[in-house]
Order: sequence, then C-alpha cells, then structure tokens
Amino acid sequence: MALIFMHNAVCAQKLPNKQEVSVYAPAGIKTDGKATEWNDTFQAYNRATEVSYTLANDADNLYLVCQATEADVIQKIVLGGITLTVSAIDKNSTISPVTVTYPIVPWTSVQINYDLKPPAPLKDDAVSIINKKINGQLKQIKVGGVKEFAEGTVPVYNDVGIITAQNVTKEKVYTSELTFPLKYIRQLINNNGTFNYGITVNGMDHSVKVVGGTNGFGAPTEQVVPRGMEYDMTPTYFNATYTLALKP
Repeated sequence: MALIFMHNAVCAQKLPNKQEVSVYAPAGIKTDGKATEWNDTFQAYNRATEVSYTLANDADNLYLVCQATEADVIQKIVLGGITLTVSAIDKNSTISPVTVTYPIVPWTSVQINYDLKPPAPLKDDAVSIINKKINGQLKQIKVGGVKEFAEGTVPVYNDVGIITAQNVTKEKVYTSELTFPLKYIRQLINNNGTFNYGITVNGMDHSVKVVGGTNGFGAPTEQVVPRGMEYDMTPTYFNATYTLALKP
C-alpha cells in the first residue's frame, strides 16, 4: 500500500500543474469511474485542488477525468462536487460560460474520510459500502449556461449525452469522470478550437442546513453545518486554456 502511494506521489510531482497539451480521447471510452482507458495516467496534477486530471475530446464530446488519493481531498469532492467551467477565450465575449457540477450528494450521507485514512487496503465489502454511499443518492447533474437546460439540472440518467461516474477502489483511489457533448459549448470555442476552462473542487455549501433531531415535541429542528470544517468548506480552483485535439 505504501508503495502505491509513493508511486502516485512521485508521478504527481513530475506532472505539470496545468494540462499543457491537447488530447484526443481513446477509442471506445467508457465513463465508468475508472481510469483504465487512460492507463491510470494523467496530463497534470494541480497543487491547488490536489487533483490529477486529464481533459480530452473527440469529434463529439469533451471528457474530464479527475483522480484523488488523499482522504481529505476525496471527502471534499464528494461533499460539494467538481465544477468544470468552459468560457470563451475572448475577454470581451458576452457569451455566458457553461458549467457542469458533479457529484451532487446530500452531505449528511457521505462522511467517508475516516474510512479512507487507515493504512491497510479496503476490503471488498467496505469498497462496496463506500461506493453505494457516494452513488446511492445521486439524482441530478448541475448544468449552467445551456439554454436547453433552463432548470439548471439534468437527471443523472439522461438521454442528452451528459454522462458522469465516480468510484473508489480498495487502494482508496477516487476517480470521477465526465462526458459532456461539444454541441453545448460550440459557441464558446474559437476558430482555432480553443477555449478557457476552470476546474473547481467546491467543498461543502456554507448555506446547507439539515434536520437534526426533534424539539422535544416531535417537530424536527434545523442545525447549521458545524464550524471547524474550513478545508471541507473552502473551494479550491484553477483556470487554464485548452485547444481541441484533432483525430490522429
């Protein structure tokens, strides 16, 4: 186990902080929360978000695969999701950016960092429980800036081509994948195929309130999310530029 984390740490140190190249997605790609199509290698490791990632495309879709190995980073991701923002490279553009956020899970159901911190690998039943916990209540993908989705969300299981998946392995590696059709961002891509993008690890929403017990008369009471969780509640992010790759 120690060797796995050492290998991951060494690989991350060698990667650029932001992706510097265009990548054409491998054939037969599956958005399943596993990085096997990418040979479990990534184009960048961003030190602000503490996430390794690859942004890629083919003729129809944009793909984002992110991976985290630290328990607290994984916890932060499942508390608030990862937001991909696509915007025009022209600073004077009046076209609204497009955003997509995944996962969106009720924060009370995903306290998993303590399960991930012990040094031993997870047993199969523990892996199953964690993945059921982080996936069992997923219902929506948050989308902004796309007129076709005026309500601001689409169902996780949809017929509009937006596909998401996340998974934790027994080695405590978390992977999140997103497939997003290029047709929803064409207006933001210039003639050279270039656009700006940002990746944000959101953390827990400060405004979240939960039902916490009763008031003694059987009526539920509201409790604000506890203080002392600054890391979990503080967004981390970066911005970069990407140019669509041409088919090899």
